[in-house]
Amino acid sequence: MKMSGIAMKMCLASMLLLAGCQADSIDRAAQQQFLTPPNPVIAWKEKSAMTVPTSFCWSVEDEATCTDTAAPPEIIAEKKPSPLQVQPGAVLTISYDLPPAEQSMVVTQWVGSSQIEQTLENGNQWKVPEQPGWYLFDVRAQWDQGDAGHAFVIEVKSNSRSQYL
Repeated sequence: MKMSGIAMKMCLASMLLLAGCQADSIDRAAQQQFLTPPNPVIAWKEKSAMTVPTSFCWSVEDEATCTDTAAPPEIIAEKKPSPLQVQPGAVLTISYDLPPAEQSMVVTQWVGSSQIEQTLENGNQWKVPEQPGWYLFDVRAQWDQGDAGHAFVIEVKSNSRSQYL
């Protein structure tokens, strides 16, 4: 059976339209699975930091939720997450299941009530301090659905080789 040129064009246009609608619904489905902000994975040598959610605003469809929390030092003091133990100068990597908007991620070190923004390399990595000790950080990022922060603690330990192998 031969199709006329017009019928073939209509058939092709219908297939493209249906494929586009399906791709859009897949995109929406992927975003809808995040009813709350995604948690970051702060990793070093196959280990990851425990994070504690801080303030965020997040919207799904027609509903928006904003939660305002205490500052990261107070949240960490209350929740007491275990620190991620790293070597001096280690490079940590941050990732999310739902990637944030490009160049929206900010990592801040808290020293008392002062904040020191960290320099990110490759958009999601930074070098921890060289001096041994406990350090408190906060990572914030933005998505189409909103923004969110997570606090975490690292412990820089002296360069004892056996401890990190």
